[in-house]
Amino acid sequence: MHPTYKTEAVAQLAQEIKAAGFRVFIAHSGTYGFYTDAEGTRVTSFQFDLGGFKFSGNYKSDQPRQTGTGWEVLTGSFKDMHAEYPPAWAVRSAKWSFTTLAQHLAVYQASSKYTELE
Repeated sequence: MHPTYKTEAVAQLAQEIKAAGFRVFIAHSGTYGFYTDAEGTRVTSFQFDLGGFKFSGNYKSDQPRQTGTGWEVLTGSFKDMHAEYPPAWAVRSAKWSFTTLAQHLAVYQASSKYTELE
């Protein structure tokens, strides 16, 4: 992987998130990743995009076509963003739960080739 401004920005952000006490996983491309708590109970995704970083919460739903699988987290500390709940309008009357580390890796590891930051 050849360093770019995106990969350098993601690497710096990953260090900041790790310093805040989270486990951090970076995709092989180096341009996006996610973080989780020590137990892997839920994940918060991030990517470097036009205008800076975007963060998203992730959930599983029994109605993914209607509810999607996540929502954009707008502001706050890494801890605050990780603690957010999806907006009520997004999950509606669906049965949902936060996406766990194991679930996230089961779906995306093959394509993203995540590596946990040491």
